[in-house]
Amino acid sequence: MTPKPQELPRLYSMFSIGLVTFFCSLLAGGYLLYANYKALGMRKMAHYILAATVMVFAVFLWALSGYIEGASSAEEMPQLPITLNLVAAVAQAIVAVVATQFLQGPMFATFKEMQGNYHSTWQALFIGLCAAFLISMLMALIAGLIRL
Repeated sequence: MTPKPQELPRLYSMFSIGLVTFFCSLLAGGYLLYANYKALGMRKMAHYILAATVMVFAVFLWALSGYIEGASSAEEMPQLPITLNLVAAVAQAIVAVVATQFLQGPMFATFKEMQGNYHSTWQALFIGLCAAFLISMLMALIAGLIRL
């Protein structure tokens, strides 16, 4: 028996995941992937996705920190050009969309056939902005602790 569209869990669309990753971070997009798996009851896969997202994001931050590591004070810290920021955002979004297509692409096709509903893109963006805010606060805390 096929469930009715209103009985299906709401998921985050591939567009929402890509948009949130581009504007907020890979960590936020990974959380949306995690939320999709969790909504479908696939808790083990959800935890794998969350762990992989944190690891990939940490490697990404480590790679970017190599660029600014040589600065000893805030005045000497090189300003990241807008091009580098844009390239980093696009790279994160590409990774998220490719991962989403690989991991959840067939699921989205079935979900569309079953006329399932997606969460609002605005809701996804709000989650992404909250994640970006938390990441910023965590980075400021870590930078403050390093300076002590």
